[in-house]
Amino acid sequence: MYFNFVKVLRTTFPYLFLSGLALLFAGCHKDEPLYENPSVAEGLQTQVFEMGESYSQQLYFDFESQQVGSTAFGKWDIAVACNGTPHVIICGGKNVQFSAAKIEGVEFLDLHEIDRKTLNWRFDHPSGKIDSTAMCDAFESTPDGYYGKPNDVYIMDLGADSSLDRRYVKIQFLNAIGGMYQFLWGYVYDSSQYYITKIQTKPEYNYAYYSFDKKKLVQNEIFESKNWDVVFTTYKEGIPDANGLIYDYIIRGALINPNKISVVQIDNSIPFNAFTYSDALQQPYNKNWNEIGYDWKEYDQTAGRYTIVPDRYYVLKTKNGNYFKMRFVDFYDDQGRKGFPKMAWELLKP
Repeated sequence: MYFNFVKVLRTTFPYLFLSGLALLFAGCHKDEPLYENPSVAEGLQTQVFEMGESYSQQLYFDFESQQVGSTAFGKWDIAVACNGTPHVIICGGKNVQFSAAKIEGVEFLDLHEIDRKTLNWRFDHPSGKIDSTAMCDAFESTPDGYYGKPNDVYIMDLGADSSLDRRYVKIQFLNAIGGMYQFLWGYVYDSSQYYITKIQTKPEYNYAYYSFDKKKLVQNEIFESKNWDVVFTTYKEGIPDANGLIYDYIIRGALINPNKISVVQIDNSIPFNAFTYSDALQQPYNKNWNEIGYDWKEYDQTAGRYTIVPDRYYVLKTKNGNYFKMRFVDFYDDQGRKGFPKMAWELLKP
């Protein structure tokens, strides 16, 4: 959309026109058929996940079917939720600077420069809690849907490896109605063109992923949400140093699919081999995305390599009512290359 059209749209038709478009295009979906529970392999199973030394790949895995799928990491910039409360997440693991900040009381079209040092830059907390995301208040609820706040503009820093005219993106969220999101965006330091983007989500996935560079949706979740449990990927987290100061780190670990499983971490209380189905029934499971996370490994400064934390393992409860105990065995392949986490797990039987 060119400047003059956007100006007219923003000043003349505040949200009435856009709301009508959203309702017009919002689709219906049929109830999904019921599927039989998958057959699950018994006994101790193992799998190596090939993220690669540069961590260029992310891998999705389902414990019940044992299917594995991989895709390149970092193809997307923002994603919108497909079910539940409308919200937005960002791909913070792309680089240390990749983050978002909100500017209040400013017109989208009047924003042509920023002072980076004065903004409160945030990234999504990897727990997955909506109130801990960088754009947690992008939408407010009304009786007829969810709308963006008229004078709130979000700035995204795509990182120092981008040229100045493409590093900072400004976004104004318009609405999220009937599974369709609409937002206005453009580059802060390039006012030649702006875009009104509509995203129609698919309820069988957790999120719909958008790339500013490609100006379109990209496929990040390669399986529907009912068909994967964990993803080995790159993300960002604030981690305290030896003095308790929090620093932002790009890390590699396993995030869970909260729409299919819940997890609990076990440390020392019961040996892995002795943990039973009865024990699994007594655990306080949660759906934090990073309950498995990255800290099943630790860096040995003396050896100059990662080691697996002893006596730490995880128990997973699936939507189908299955329980798995799982631990990590290694982070290196047979050639000594990092980025190849090896996992061992077992289905627990009554």
